[in-house]
Amino acid sequence: MHFAIPDTVEFTNSGGSVFVGFNVHINGTYHCSVRYRQLLCLHEQLKRELDHPNCLPPFPPKKLLPLTQGQLDERRLMLEKYLQTASQDPRVSNSELFKGFLLSAQLESSKETSTPVTLDVHLMNGQKIGLEVLTSDPSDEVLENLSQKLHLAPEFVKFFSLFLIRKEEDGEISVIKKLENYESPYISMKSLPGLHRVVLRKNFWDLSIETMLAEDRVALNLLYTQAIWEVERGWILTSNDIRNKLSSLQSRGEKREYLELAKGLKYYGFMQFGECWCDYPQKGMRVLIGAGNKELNFRVRLQTPDASSSSSSDSSETLSEGSFRVTRMRCWRITTLHAEEESEALGGIIRPGPRLELSFEYLMAKDRLQWITVVSDQAILMSACLQAMVAELLAKKGPSTIPKLPNRPWSFMRRDGTFHRVRPVTRSISNDAISVSTYSSFLNS
Repeated sequence: MHFAIPDTVEFTNSGGSVFVGFNVHINGTYHCSVRYRQLLCLHEQLKRELDHPNCLPPFPPKKLLPLTQGQLDERRLMLEKYLQTASQDPRVSNSELFKGFLLSAQLESSKETSTPVTLDVHLMNGQKIGLEVLTSDPSDEVLENLSQKLHLAPEFVKFFSLFLIRKEEDGEISVIKKLENYESPYISMKSLPGLHRVVLRKNFWDLSIETMLAEDRVALNLLYTQAIWEVERGWILTSNDIRNKLSSLQSRGEKREYLELAKGLKYYGFMQFGECWCDYPQKGMRVLIGAGNKELNFRVRLQTPDASSSSSSDSSETLSEGSFRVTRMRCWRITTLHAEEESEALGGIIRPGPRLELSFEYLMAKDRLQWITVVSDQAILMSACLQAMVAELLAKKGPSTIPKLPNRPWSFMRRDGTFHRVRPVTRSISNDAISVSTYSSFLNS
């Protein structure tokens, strides 16, 4: 989880008093606006739940007098650091208390009440499935709801996730983020400007998992529709001959054969990102990046002189490819640069507005480490992909033994200072929110 508090907002309560809210962004998008004392209440509850409360970072101290603008900015940065540091402890980030606080804060900030709504979730072939959900339902409950409607075997649900995607002005599709269990897909989509959709995508990197999934009819259809979409979008590279073979298999409905052929193609199983900038092999390089196969793949756009032209200014563009294995990355970090800050990776090229940088330290050769920086609006998604690939590699070495906090009732402090008692609830989900015809059309697609 990547937390940022870029700015604040003023609220006026029913009595006319003005107070400050801190705008919390998670993984690159706005999530909620909370008061200082709401975060302090969360901190106190986490201290009571943790066996070793001293492992929490220090909470920014209270001030007796009203804050100056400089002190307010200092508090904002300290709260940002607190959230970022606390969430790095998996006992905290995976706790129902922490996730429930974030979900409740999102619901309060959106001014939504927990009411029934219809949420459209799209499959990768564009098919729309209307789900009857509550505005307060977190991503895992919506995913469970959807999987029941599709009749996806419960043991396979963990291999799929909900994502937010956006259609750009040029018609391209950008993946914004994976929807996590501390947020409501309905509210997260509604809060973003532009045309966004909630889509169901596979959420694993080890392609050997597909052999097991292909034995399930519904899982096979999900893999198949995603592969077709990625071929059509150019995320998977094909030659004309291979594309004709794939089209023939698709027309005959030979899904397993289609997937077997697609698996051998370049960038199958990769997440592709929009064009961005990097400082490798030199500053100011335009690059296309894909994540998959335990690596970040770079396709750097290089300008080469045109040998057929007599003019020295004429040049043609070529793509130079290179890969950076996650097993050779010592560490990586995310940095937010604002308009007045200059990015070294851009090499003097000016871009307006805030920018995100992903920097990783890479073992280029024995005893030679080098920092490589990427400037991209999708830097946080790239970081999440790296983290997921590393997690898969670690999982193969043995199961996780992360202790969990007790799942006890807790209290959410509202902005007005009142409390809402929250009790863990297991919600049963009905199976009547999708028509038989919709389910049948999906199986036959």
